Amino acid sequence: MRASHVPFEAIVEQSVAGTYVIQDDHFVYANSTWAAIAGYTREEVVGMPLAQLVAPDFLNEVRARVQARLQGNPPSMHFITRGQHRDGHVVLVEVHGSRMNFKGRPAVIGVGVDVTERLRNEAQLRQLLEQVRTLSSHTALALEAQRAAFAREVQQGLGGMLSSIRTDAARMVHSAPVGELQPLTERLLAMTQQAVDAARQIADALRPAEPVPLPGPAMQSAHRRLGEREQEVLQWLLKGLSPTEIGARMGISVKTASTHRSNILRKLEVGSTAELVLYAVRHGLVQ
Repeated sequence: MRASHVPFEAIVEQSVAGTYVIQDDHFVYANSTWAAIAGYTREEVVGMPLAQLVAPDFLNEVRARVQARLQGNPPSMHFITRGQHRDGHVVLVEVHGSRMNFKGRPAVIGVGVDVTERLRNEAQLRQLLEQVRTLSSHTALALEAQRAAFAREVQQGLGGMLSSIRTDAARMVHSAPVGELQPLTERLLAMTQQAVDAARQIADALRPAEPVPLPGPAMQSAHRRLGEREQEVLQWLLKGLSPTEIGARMGISVKTASTHRSNILRKLEVGSTAELVLYAVRHGLVQ
């Protein structure tokens, strides 16, 4: 059999993505993959009302989006919806739907993929990243505090004692009779002064470094060249969102969000999201 003669429905049934058609607030077509996402068979889904497969707290949002596509504003839409599984738990589904005519009347055809596990993993990774950042910040502050305390002890404790010895040695130099005792006291004074200077150097070396000043205009020029949309995408990226989530929040396609991300990495001369976060920290874009 030639490929051009393969029935459309046979191709759709082999798809790893779910396919559906919504008309009059009901599913009038669904392939087996789409039905399985919610724990049903395709025969059970065909004719099923939209409300049975959408989480109650997201039903009005989905209906509004369906109506927007039926009216052609916009003609297609890409977002993550909250589905209702047969056993009652919520399923997160990434869908891409467009307007079409089905049996001579307006309808919405779409494809969907279960992204529940992927989004859960991404959320856990973001949580772990935040925990690592918090731990790293706490560790750095603790180390700086220890260095500052040690520096104070060296300067105030050891430095104070050496200064007192130096004062006594100076007094002995002035009061000692000329002879063998005076050279010894002068040598003691010189050695004490060297010890005081060494203690000061140690204390200075142990003090925490001065805070790095915020970058000037020259350092900021790279991210200042980003467009308004790119600036918005950058903020979402720094919060750990994926292009899919960014697209859903900004009302743009995943492809457009991914393109913005690629342009941002290129303009800032970084190779990954991890390097982007480092860039943002170094340039004062995040706390």
